[in-house]
Amino acid sequence: MLNNLIEEFRDVIDIKDYFSYLYFEIVKEEILSSKSNIIFILGDPGSGKSFLFNYLKSKYPNDFILLKEPFFSKEEFLERINLKEDEIVNKKILVDEAQLIPENVMEFLRILSDKGNQIIFGMHKKEGEAIVKLPQFASRYTQKVYMNTLNLGEFENYVVKKFAKHSKFDLIEKKILKKVYKFTKGNFRLSKKFIFTSLRLLDFSLKNNLKYKKIDNCIVEMSAIELGLLK
Repeated sequence: MLNNLIEEFRDVIDIKDYFSYLYFEIVKEEILSSKSNIIFILGDPGSGKSFLFNYLKSKYPNDFILLKEPFFSKEEFLERINLKEDEIVNKKILVDEAQLIPENVMEFLRILSDKGNQIIFGMHKKEGEAIVKLPQFASRYTQKVYMNTLNLGEFENYVVKKFAKHSKFDLIEKKILKKVYKFTKGNFRLSKKFIFTSLRLLDFSLKNNLKYKKIDNCIVEMSAIELGLLK
């Protein structure tokens, strides 16, 4: 009954899901305009770093090399990008989940940046703050950019457009969106998961002629419980 709308909120990276919000645009422009050879993109899990990196690779396929998953040796890195070390010249390399990379491999990437390549690290905020302070990075010109969350208006706009696309805007009200936002605090991934969960509960109710006809306070609270946000 609500399958197509539910799929809009599934927790997958889909470039077609792009929408403009303040911090996404700020960080995107910082990357595109930066003259620094080392850029740290820091944000909490689910803040949109992976989506941003995939968007940049999709939008500018010839400008960026993207490593979506961590690697644990220089050899694995070279195999992933399918280049020899001496062929890595004037490249822009997006490294996601970089907080998981061993320190010796981080040092190898730092050396590549000294040779004129631009390395863009996507990291969890807490671990990234510590890595930025390492001597090999602190002693160089590096740029640190934060990937912050959606504000309430951006969150509401994102959700309402999805519902309107499927002519289902009557299934959720602004006061309910505000309640959801209090739980997710604007985290992009968690927001999608929350609406996805709520829609699945509503779909079950509609298919089984239960009392819930739209996303209400009860469905929001059940979703919060299922996602571990409410006990």
